[in-house]
Amino acid sequence: MHIKTAKSKEDSQHISKLAHQIWHEHYPSIITEEQIDYMLTKFQSDEAIYSEMANGTTYLMAYKSDEFVGYAAFYQKDAELFLSKLYIDPAHHKQGIGKQLFAQVTAFAKDNNLPAIRLYVNKYNTSSIEAYKKMGFIVEKEIVTDVGSGFIMDDYTMTFPI
Repeated sequence: MHIKTAKSKEDSQHISKLAHQIWHEHYPSIITEEQIDYMLTKFQSDEAIYSEMANGTTYLMAYKSDEFVGYAAFYQKDAELFLSKLYIDPAHHKQGIGKQLFAQVTAFAKDNNLPAIRLYVNKYNTSSIEAYKKMGFIVEKEIVTDVGSGFIMDDYTMTFPI
């Protein structure tokens, strides 16, 4: 497996395509199809991803052989690192890909003397919450965010102390 930093518009298109696949597989039992489509357009379209890259968000792309199988996105927010995305193709779960991506995120936080990594996860996304707990994250608080068009994100804030 190898990991590269996304740089190009083509990279953002690959990330968006995988995001659509993952979200339509994983989230229908958690949120409505309408919210999935809205969230993908707003946060996971190739345009949104490329814009984030241009504005300082780092995207890491994980490959197994030559197959793109997962990605992470993070940026510095105040004195912490915010992990905004960590997604692995379900066909490649439990193969250590998420751990390897997270190791690079953690290394960035350490290299920049950041004391913690924070993320938001849907309160009903139990499989991801359990995976984050295994990685060392702790649930800190609940947060509800209006994301527009009548949709909300009903999340936990989780923190990983460095």
